[in-house]
Amino acid sequence: MINKIYRRIGRTLGKAFRLEDYAADTITLCPEEVQTIPLPVYLPEQLDRITGVAIFDELEPTIASLRQTQVIHAPSLMIPLGKTRLFGGGLWSKNNVFVARNLNPNDHFPKVKLAQAVVTDSDIGVGFFGHWLRDVTTSNLIGTDEIPALAMVSPPFAHAIQYSQLFNLKAIYANSGTVDNLFILSDHSQNSFKRTRYLQLRERLANNLKPEIIDYKGVFIARGQSGKNRALVNEEEVIAFLQNQGFDVIYPETMQPADIIKKLWGAKIVVTVEGSAHNHAMFSMALDGVLLHLQPPQRFGGVIRGVCNCLGIGWGFYVCQPAADGNGFYVDSLPDLARIMAQLLDGR
Repeated sequence: MINKIYRRIGRTLGKAFRLEDYAADTITLCPEEVQTIPLPVYLPEQLDRITGVAIFDELEPTIASLRQTQVIHAPSLMIPLGKTRLFGGGLWSKNNVFVARNLNPNDHFPKVKLAQAVVTDSDIGVGFFGHWLRDVTTSNLIGTDEIPALAMVSPPFAHAIQYSQLFNLKAIYANSGTVDNLFILSDHSQNSFKRTRYLQLRERLANNLKPEIIDYKGVFIARGQSGKNRALVNEEEVIAFLQNQGFDVIYPETMQPADIIKKLWGAKIVVTVEGSAHNHAMFSMALDGVLLHLQPPQRFGGVIRGVCNCLGIGWGFYVCQPAADGNGFYVDSLPDLARIMAQLLDGR
């Protein structure tokens, strides 16, 4: 209740944050970049199956983006707010600027008084494991001894603790107190700066785990029950088909991150239902490998394409058919699935 009151006061009395107000003092970590990107691999006739898209996306722009071969990456920025008070998941700077964050931290961290810090967690990173794994962890690497990473909420995910250890992440956890010069980030672009940090995290996994390259043709990542409901109703049929092709099958929901990474290390092809599970592969599969998504027709998601392009991993997708009862979806043609897999691998 106290946090909600603080946020209400901040929204009422504070000015909304505007990036342009801080342009003169903003630190550019990576300038705007233009990247030529490959087309994804898919069966064009399946696009008509798509009836909806992932949260925050829109149907027509998402489908149009599949034909794009060039992307402009916005710059990565570190924005100084000056002296800032932390409270209720929000930030209130000395300039009476309130940065609203959709957080309701229940953690009782010690109150802090810091000279400098940079906020490296995010609303979406706290809400979705996939965003935490690829966004919050890479932002954490921006922190230094002089300007340490600051997280305001403990990540509420089962795998987060061990991943943080394997990645050697360091952060100050605090949601109350003051920072004399607090920075916030604009760090969503999949640019060369983000690639450098992905590779740093992959290197840390290699050093900490010393995994061996798997000897399977590929890996199927089975989707668990902890995320959003995206049920592949003929999953067992798909698994049997892929196992006959020389695939291994993993179930991340029942595994620890160290074991997941070892099972995916150096995989040339990874197949999975669209969702957060594919993010495990971004830190472990071969960089000259390919990722194939089994897409729910009512919730098509293409955000991982940007990550694949950043790392040089090939990306393709199979748009499934909706189940007759409306609960879930299914792969309706295993030969078509094999055809997409072959096209993806041939393109490497």
